Amino acid sequence: GSTAYSLSAGGPVIFPSVAALCITPICPHMLTNRPVIVPETAVIQIFYRGEDGSFLTIDGQTGEPMSKNDVVVCRSSAHTISLIRPPKMLFFDVLREKLKWGER
Repeated sequence: GSTAYSLSAGGPVIFPSVAALCITPICPHMLTNRPVIVPETAVIQIFYRGEDGSFLTIDGQTGEPMSKNDVVVCRSSAHTISLIRPPKMLFFDVLREKLKWGER
C-alpha cells in the first residue's frame, strides 16, 4: 500500500490515526529533497521551474506532461473511505509482520 511505497522511497511510517499528508519525493536528483509531513488541512503548492518535456506521475498513474511555471496543488480530499480491518489486527503487529521488525 501507500505506506510501503513511501517507505521504500525513504518516507516515514505514519500511524493511521494521524491526520496528515506526506509528500515523498521519488528518486530525487538532489540530496536535499526529503519527505515532508503536514497537517491534513494544509494546501501545498509546488511550482515547477524546469523545462518542458518532464512528466508528473502520482501514485503510479499515467504521467501528465509538465510545462515551465505549472503549479501542482496537494491537499486532502473532501471524500473519505471506510476500510475493513480484521479484528485484533494492531498497526504495529502488521508492521512487525510485514517489515520483519524484531527478527534477526
